[in-house]
Amino acid sequence: MGTLADFLPAMRWLYRLRTHAGLSGPEGTAALVLLLALLGGTAARHVQSSSAPVPADLFAAADAAFATAAADTASFTPRAFAAPLTGAEEAAEPPPNAAPEESDSTASEIAEAVVERAAAPRRSGKPPPAPTNINTASAAELQRLPRIGPALAGRIVEYRRVNGRFRSAEQITEVRGIGEKTLEKMRPWIRL
Repeated sequence: MGTLADFLPAMRWLYRLRTHAGLSGPEGTAALVLLLALLGGTAARHVQSSSAPVPADLFAAADAAFATAAADTASFTPRAFAAPLTGAEEAAEPPPNAAPEESDSTASEIAEAVVERAAAPRRSGKPPPAPTNINTASAAELQRLPRIGPALAGRIVEYRRVNGRFRSAEQITEVRGIGEKTLEKMRPWIRL
């Protein structure tokens, strides 16, 4: 960086230009800022126009594959693709020396698995619950039940501590936060 003395000739030239144009100090500053913005925009446009053009067929293969997959997938739901494939849905990679017909059949099998997965309802991240005795289960075991998180599991344990054992499955609705809908979701998995 230079010193103030290095900028004096440029400052004098700007002062003379401003007085010759009949502008006050703030008006001259505004005009200078606008001039610099105009020059910066022109330079940016020049840099953009001088960059190498992108070939038109660069993404043609990907676009064609996407269009085919989109046409095949009638019931697309984004959440279905977020879950990993399991069991028979797992896609096996074809051997490196596989014939094109084998590769095409594998691709169609994968597409069918994706469509089936998209049509299937989304399950929660919890494993399927096992029958649980609500009178003896710990808070962690209670959380395996549908719609029961840490807070509700703690309330169930506290209810048992204060009131004793549950005498019927319907009595669990006395726990704050558990209503008829939650009971209906839990009922197949509750034991006394």
